[in-house]
Amino acid sequence: MMFTISDSILEPLNLHVRGYGAHNAEAGGFLLGPYDAGAATVLALAEGVGIERGRGLFRVSGKAMDQLFAWADEERLRVWAQVHSHPRRSFLSLTDEMYGFRVARFLSGVIPQYAKPPLDPAAWGWWVFTDGEWRSSERPGVVEVASRIVTFDQAGVR
Repeated sequence: MMFTISDSILEPLNLHVRGYGAHNAEAGGFLLGPYDAGAATVLALAEGVGIERGRGLFRVSGKAMDQLFAWADEERLRVWAQVHSHPRRSFLSLTDEMYGFRVARFLSGVIPQYAKPPLDPAAWGWWVFTDGEWRSSERPGVVEVASRIVTFDQAGVR
C-alpha cells in the first residue's frame, strides 16, 4: 500500500518548520489518518508544554505522546508517521534511530533545510521500521483530500 499525504497538510507543516528553522530549531509533528487507507489526512503539530526543540533537538514528552495517541484512538485514527526537520540534510540521526517509534511499518520523515524547507515530501528523506530496523522508504504520494490540522502537548489536542 502506497502512503499518501493530503496536499492541504503541506503548507501548514512547511510554515511550522520554517518558523522554528528561522530560530535555528527543529520542529515537526505526526501524520494521522484512517487505519485502512494508508493516507495522512490529519497533521498534529507538536506545540506547547512538554515539547523541547533546538538545533539538533526535537523531543516530545511521553505525556504529550499519550495525549496524542488517546485522541487518535477516540477519533479512530492511526498515527502513520512522524515528521521533523533538520538544519541541512535528510538523514536519521542516532537519536532518531534509537528513540523514534520502533513499530513495524511506522514511517519517519525528515525535512531538510529547516530555514527554507522544501514543500514537496518527495524532497524529504523517508524511512520505514521493518524487521527490527529503519530502512529507506518510497516517497509518499500527494493527493487532494480534506484534512485537519491540530496541535498537541501535555495538556491535550486542540
